[in-house]
Amino acid sequence: MATVPGLTDRTPAQRWVEVRDENALWGDLRPELLEAVKTILEATMEDELTAGVMADRYERSSTRLDHRNGIYRRMLVTELGAITDLRVPRRRLEPYRPSFLAPAARRTATVDDVLRRAFLRGLSTRETAALAETLTGVPLSAAAVSRLVRRLDAQVAAFHRRPVTFPARYLLLDGLWVSVRRSDGRASRRVILAAYGIDGHGRRELLDYRQAVAESTAAWSRLLTSLTERGLDPDGVVLAVADGADGIAAAVAEAFPAAALQRCWTHRVRNILEALPLAERRPCLRGLRSIYRARTRRAAVAAYWRWAKAWRPRHPVIVRRLERDLDDLLAVFALPEHARASLRTTNLIERAFREFRRRLRPVGCLADRRSADRILYGQVLRLNELLARRPLAAFTQES
Repeated sequence: MATVPGLTDRTPAQRWVEVRDENALWGDLRPELLEAVKTILEATMEDELTAGVMADRYERSSTRLDHRNGIYRRMLVTELGAITDLRVPRRRLEPYRPSFLAPAARRTATVDDVLRRAFLRGLSTRETAALAETLTGVPLSAAAVSRLVRRLDAQVAAFHRRPVTFPARYLLLDGLWVSVRRSDGRASRRVILAAYGIDGHGRRELLDYRQAVAESTAAWSRLLTSLTERGLDPDGVVLAVADGADGIAAAVAEAFPAAALQRCWTHRVRNILEALPLAERRPCLRGLRSIYRARTRRAAVAAYWRWAKAWRPRHPVIVRRLERDLDDLLAVFALPEHARASLRTTNLIERAFREFRRRLRPVGCLADRRSADRILYGQVLRLNELLARRPLAAFTQES
């Protein structure tokens, strides 16, 4: 008859073979853990009910306030799975609600919080529903996830009302166009106006965003005025960087009278090159680079006149348009040299928009304005977490 070797006589390999697979181990323990959670929850409710009626079960007491009235069974989804027959006690005179559950809740607060966080991190409603089934073993429809994330509306509203404590010295302003479904079911184009702040040490934060129907002066004024009313120092902003949208200039002048406006070189160069034949684009680009890469404003102006002299005979309209906005294109030369490369374009906020577009691409047309706000809110939170850890390396001194 074969004998079983003692534990001290077994080799490490023999001992390892007997160790259960982690997934199998948790699979075996899950029913026991779920039953333990059920017992704890039911005991907690019994204690709460006893305190509420001021008497134990079957106790005769002059201080009794109410009587028990049986139980009802309900399902509760927890982190460990679904409790299908949780026994909830009743009171006779007034309803009893467990302190650890919201009214009519079918999931614990922890499960709901995990799913909302997953949505904010970029998962679609269908992906969030799949995650819910993986975590709890209970299927959840995309419509149920949509109802769940509607509770984020209060957080979104609080974000738009929060005090602005970030000491922004420079602002990058730009708009992102998205498709949003209207109440009649048709899709319409809306623009997301965003303000991206940078302080003197290179720290960054996307301060706020707003939906609008166009990049008008009124729309930009509402966003910028909201920032100053909530704490952004208008005298602390020395430069605002924007593309060629006409509405921005007047809004910036009104909200930040001491700030200069820097037109984005990336947008301007792109527009110029698109208007030229392919054979002329490379030499034209070399001339434009010599302007915005100059060491001083004086050198940049000299480079502009060389470029204008070469291109005015062939493309006078293009040269005239650049000359009209030359002061706004060279505003960045009033700043220290180390800050100019980051602030002569809106590229930093455009990179953030690329991440937003990646999140929105699977969605296509957003369901409504509130849905758009929730998704953007999640992306802004994630972006600001990343930006807080990554200040601009070039900003090594107060500018």
